[in-house]
Amino acid sequence: MTIDDGLFDALAEPARRQFAATQLARALGCEELLLFVVDRDTGVFVPAPGMHKTLHGGPRWRELLHTCARSGSHQCDVDLPASTLRPASCVSTGSSVAVAVGGKPVREGWDALRRRMPLIGALFLTEQNMRLQQSQAAMAQEGAARALSLAKALDAARAAAGDLNKKLQEEHRRKDEFLAMLAHELRNPLAPLVNSVAILRRTGQAGPSGLPRILDIMERQISQLSRLVDDLLDVSRVSRGAITLQRETLALADVMQAAIETVTPMVETKRHRLTTHGLQHQTHLVGDRTRLIQVFSNLLQNAAKYTPAGGAMDIELVRDADRVSVKIKDNGVGIPAEMQAPVFELFTQAHAAIDRAEGGLGIGLTLARTLVNLHGGELSVYSAGLGSGSVFTVHLPLADAAMSDAAPQSEPRSISQGPPARVVRVLIVEDNPDVSATIAELLQHMQAQVRVAHDGEQALTTAKEFDPELVLLDIGLPGMSGYEVASRLRSEIGGHLRLVALTGYGSPADRERARRAGFDDHLVKPASPETLQRILRQISDHA
Repeated sequence: MTIDDGLFDALAEPARRQFAATQLARALGCEELLLFVVDRDTGVFVPAPGMHKTLHGGPRWRELLHTCARSGSHQCDVDLPASTLRPASCVSTGSSVAVAVGGKPVREGWDALRRRMPLIGALFLTEQNMRLQQSQAAMAQEGAARALSLAKALDAARAAAGDLNKKLQEEHRRKDEFLAMLAHELRNPLAPLVNSVAILRRTGQAGPSGLPRILDIMERQISQLSRLVDDLLDVSRVSRGAITLQRETLALADVMQAAIETVTPMVETKRHRLTTHGLQHQTHLVGDRTRLIQVFSNLLQNAAKYTPAGGAMDIELVRDADRVSVKIKDNGVGIPAEMQAPVFELFTQAHAAIDRAEGGLGIGLTLARTLVNLHGGELSVYSAGLGSGSVFTVHLPLADAAMSDAAPQSEPRSISQGPPARVVRVLIVEDNPDVSATIAELLQHMQAQVRVAHDGEQALTTAKEFDPELVLLDIGLPGMSGYEVASRLRSEIGGHLRLVALTGYGSPADRERARRAGFDDHLVKPASPETLQRILRQISDHA
């Protein structure tokens, strides 16, 4: 086969290099022609770009490649593949080598290849450098892309950290404001209580006209303290998702009337005009009476608080096909547009900058919205802005049509009035001496016969001697808990006892645990005198 210069030219193109090497091997009278170039990183001969991977050879083949690191011509038998010996001739530039395997190449063609080998080797090195540069460029581009991606991620992380920091700062600010408001609101009722006690100490009975006024002040402030504590407990339950509803069929008008009664003293004090519309309709829904009264009381108190003296408040009840809407309107200070969404968030006071003197913990509207949502309803607010008043609207689902036309299914709420008809024996179990002493004196004024025990063991001993009809039992006692005392009283004294838990623990779980321990009733401190008198009257009437 005649060696054509075109075969040598084809070796310059990587895409045609393997084909040209195969054709050139035939022209040389050999089985194959292998082309190698030194790898810059390892110093080892590797197939030139475009050439197939060489078969694995034995030690003779590796020795030949090692020898080819020196420029010149070399000949020997090689084990390529490893199990076969074949003659090999090679020409090397030190960095590139051509190896003819399987036969002695014809002189003319071999000399032509040897003359061209420096140029071919230089071409191999150039290609290798270009590929290395391309690889480095690709790596650099990839690195730049990764760096850019990392930079963007870092910027995003910084932005997120900045937002989180702002959020934490805002929450910290709101927490500090809340704690300051809490201290302020707790001190407000404490001040008149302390002053009232001081007046009574200095003047004795404070005169026949002064005593009722001082007692009214003390009663109002104690009620305010109790409301603050109840709100704090409720907001804790909201954050834990621990609020449960005691559902029953209710007449909405009765619920609204009870809520109105809670705000009447404030309305009368500030000379507000309170009007109602639609409360005469027989509208029933299924819900928790206490919680719904709490919702509407909070909204009415909020309206009364931020409506100037002599202002107007209006309650409108509108019934649709499947729900009822209660609108509570006022012509008070109003709410800025930017505060109408956050006004339901915890510890937020829309009016703090307007009239700080009104105070409040900023949790009433949060509780109201949560309780409305638990009833399957919605609570919204609208105000045209400062000085334009506000409208809070509660949407609640109606009871089923059959229930809506019927009377409420809840038990009658009438209670026994007046003092008990006879003396009732009462055992008070309370470890706080001031609490036990004041309850005992109050019950004695209600014509009860009272004994006091300050721990569980003393309670059991006194109960066996005294045979009480009613036991007012604290839960958090030293040594033996109130739950254990209740269980032992049931087993050792008998089932005729009326066991009433009188405790600071008032969650639904606490009430359920008290029921399982054998309590008949669960009262949260401080229990109202009316409630205690009602219980005495019930025991007296059922003797």
